[in-house]
Amino acid sequence: MKFSVIGCGKVGATIAFTAMLKNFAHEIVLVDVNSDKARGEMFDIMQCEAYEPQTLFHAGSYEDTAGSDVVIITAGIPRRHDEPRVLLLERNARLIADIVRQVVNYSPECILFMVTNPLDVMVQLAYEVSGFPASRVIGMGTVLDTARYRAFLSREFTVNARDIDAYVIGEHGETMVPVASNIKIKGISLEQFPAYSDKILTDIIDHVIATSGEVIALKGGTVFAPAVSACIVLEAIVHNASAILPVCTVNERYGAPLSLPTVIGKNGAGTVFDLALTKAEKERLDASVANIKTYVDELHSAIK
Repeated sequence: MKFSVIGCGKVGATIAFTAMLKNFAHEIVLVDVNSDKARGEMFDIMQCEAYEPQTLFHAGSYEDTAGSDVVIITAGIPRRHDEPRVLLLERNARLIADIVRQVVNYSPECILFMVTNPLDVMVQLAYEVSGFPASRVIGMGTVLDTARYRAFLSREFTVNARDIDAYVIGEHGETMVPVASNIKIKGISLEQFPAYSDKILTDIIDHVIATSGEVIALKGGTVFAPAVSACIVLEAIVHNASAILPVCTVNERYGAPLSLPTVIGKNGAGTVFDLALTKAEKERLDASVANIKTYVDELHSAIK
């Protein structure tokens, strides 16, 4: 498959590097407003080919992205640690709209994979500007937040994170919903573990919601976990894996873009599943959707 990465900041470059290590793209094109940055990242990654899988790398313009199977959009102004994602909206909206138009012009059959924040709103924007079906406009969504949730549960309960069945749904942002009910580890209810308590689980949930800001405050940005989370989705597309991942898509039933467990394969997003939620979790999800809708309204005002 041919991938193109638009935006060669830390996350975009690390996605390209991780994709090379995983060996699931035969060609990757890097595009950045700073062409020297794109060329520098290309040369740096390309020089790994003596020891790692050989992927054909290019640094160039939108014209070079023509015929891409998947276009990953990471370009944008990064979020500060104390800044709500929505404040990024006006700054990033016009930039992303222009990028999407360029991408669609050269790769009208591609899958758009959105990483730029505020994520849910950018998925809505890309969906509207591209004219693509919702199945081909996918946001990384709460795949990243779910990874964090499982990692923290793994540490607390001393189990393999890959054995944990737990999801974060809703907004990729402050109103995300880490689902506490019905968490299972290899089919075993979390409540059966001796270390379990309601307080421990509440503390983990609070940590999941706060951790992005913590990492940004400590090192200036989140890089590795977002890149690996993005590549999990990309790998499912490449291998037609029918993997169930909580990506963000525009959802007609909810009337908003949000993250829910979704089947991912070569054609993009497939069946979207609702989880069995407690009354409190359902109320939190409804509030998250309402929050996203408010941001979408602000998006439409920002780009008038």
